[in-house]
Amino acid sequence: MDRPQFSLDRVMNEQEAERLLSFARSLTLAPKACLWHAGDSPDLLIRVAQGLLRAKVVLADGREYIKEFYWEGDEFIDFHHLLSGEPARYSVEALEPCRLQLFNLSDLRTLPCWPDWYHHLLAVQLRIKEEKELLLLTESPQTRYQHFLQSFPALNARVPDHQIAAYLGISPISLSRIRKRLKGLNQG
Repeated sequence: MDRPQFSLDRVMNEQEAERLLSFARSLTLAPKACLWHAGDSPDLLIRVAQGLLRAKVVLADGREYIKEFYWEGDEFIDFHHLLSGEPARYSVEALEPCRLQLFNLSDLRTLPCWPDWYHHLLAVQLRIKEEKELLLLTESPQTRYQHFLQSFPALNARVPDHQIAAYLGISPISLSRIRKRLKGLNQG
């Protein structure tokens, strides 16, 4: 599934774009640095200029699940926090050196283009969530992995195997077996 990018020129003129950029705060993150932790209140929109991040959930027993990956061109918000006012339920951590633009939501709400921008963000997020939900509910682990490879080929080389497994909802051992099985099919 493609991840549609937001085009600022679709909803704003040059003056609005300049005002928007005046709100931007640049942030660089080293690998393993957290943008926010579970329990924080991230009232931000984040635009990824460079790098790769993961949204992760860690259970009390230490098991880790990857909610999402974010990379160059992605924009994201913690919608749960935004809509409920409750703290974030997941952490966002850099996997690679990252260069980000951070926008306070209170600033963005003052822009005439915000309703269109917000609508686009919701639509993209809903498409991603619907796709992943259907995959997790209806497809085998092997099919989920094949879909991951087809949809995000560049991520396969950028993300460690155990994190791909955590994203797909399977164990690293299962992922290893799937890869061996697919390799055998491709050779045979």
